[in-house]
Amino acid sequence: MDDGAAIAAGSSGPPLASRIGGVRRQLRPLARQARFVRRFGPSYLREGAASGRSLLARARDVWAGFHPNEADWYRQIRGHTRGVLTNRDRETALHGLNGHYAYVLDNKALFAELMRARELATPRVYAVSTAGRWRFAPGGEAALAEALRRDGRIVVKPTLGSKGRSIRLCRSLDELDRFQDEDAIATSFVVQAPYAHEIHAATLNTIRILMMRDAAGRPVLAAAVHRFGTAGSGLVDNFSAGGLVAKVDVATGTLDRAVTIVECNAVRFLDAHPDTGAPIAGVVVPGWDRVHDLVGALGDAFPELVYVGWDVAMTEAGPTVIEGNAHPSLRFFQFYDTLLDDPRVGPLFRRIVAR
Repeated sequence: MDDGAAIAAGSSGPPLASRIGGVRRQLRPLARQARFVRRFGPSYLREGAASGRSLLARARDVWAGFHPNEADWYRQIRGHTRGVLTNRDRETALHGLNGHYAYVLDNKALFAELMRARELATPRVYAVSTAGRWRFAPGGEAALAEALRRDGRIVVKPTLGSKGRSIRLCRSLDELDRFQDEDAIATSFVVQAPYAHEIHAATLNTIRILMMRDAAGRPVLAAAVHRFGTAGSGLVDNFSAGGLVAKVDVATGTLDRAVTIVECNAVRFLDAHPDTGAPIAGVVVPGWDRVHDLVGALGDAFPELVYVGWDVAMTEAGPTVIEGNAHPSLRFFQFYDTLLDDPRVGPLFRRIVAR
C-alpha cells in the first residue's frame, strides 16, 4: 500500500471536528444536570421537607430535575411526572431565552415607558423614585392628585421587584413621600372587571399568559391561568403568596376549577373561592378574544422577546398589561396539563429543551 492509500484508509469515518461536536452534544445534558444540582439541590432538599417525603426520596426528585414539592403535586394529581417540564428544564434550557432583552421586562419603569410609546394599555406611571427621591413624569403630579381624588389610591411597587413583593397602596401625597426604601414607581390603580371583583374584591386578580413563538417567529398564546387573591395573600394575587390559580381555556376563556396548596403540601381543587364563595369553575372571561389580539400586538411590539409570562388584568375597557416576566414559572399550567405532551405547544417546548 502506498503512502496515499495509507492516508486514505486511515481517514475513514467522520472528521475529527464532527466527532468532537458529537461528544459535546452528548455531554451537554450532563453539564446542565451538574449545574442544576449544584445551584438548586441544597435549597430544594431543604424546602422539599414540606412534601413529607424522606431525604432519599427528595434527592431522587432533585436528580430527576424537580423541586420535591412540585413533583409531589404532580403525583397527587395524575400519579406520575411524565410529560412534565421539569425545574431543570426551566432553569437551564428555558432560562435566558430573551437574552439581554429581559431587562425590558425586569425594569418596570422602562417597560411602562415602552408600552406607552407603543400605545398599548398599561397602568399610567405618575412618578419614579430613584436614590430616595420621587421624580414626576410630565403632568404626573397633577394626574396623581386627580387619581387620588377619583380612586382614593394609587399603587407603589419596586422598579425591579418580582412575585408581588413590596407592593403597596398609597392614599395621599404625604404617604407617597414616606416610600423611600427602594427604587419604585407610582402608578394608577387598575379597576378590574366586575366578574373578577365579584370573585375576590380585595386584590387585582390577573391572568398569567404564557407567550412563546412558533418556528416562523409568530407569537403564540401557549397557555393561561387566572390568579385570584385570598385572605392570606394580602394585596396580591400571587400563588406563592397564598393565592389561587385556575386554568383558562385558551380557545373560549372559560375557567377550570381553581387550585390551592394546603397543609402537608396537599393539592386542593376548588369550584368556588374559599373566602367569598363566588363560583370560579365555569366562569367565562368577558372579551377573551381581545386577549388573543393583545398577545399578537405584544409579540409585534416586542419582536426581541421570545418567551414571556404576561400579567394581564381585565377591565371594563378591555385587557391591560400589568407587567411581563422574562422567566415565568410553569407549575401553574402543569397542574392541569403536561406541557411536553400538549399537541399544540409540546413541540415548541421540546425544540427548546433539546438544544
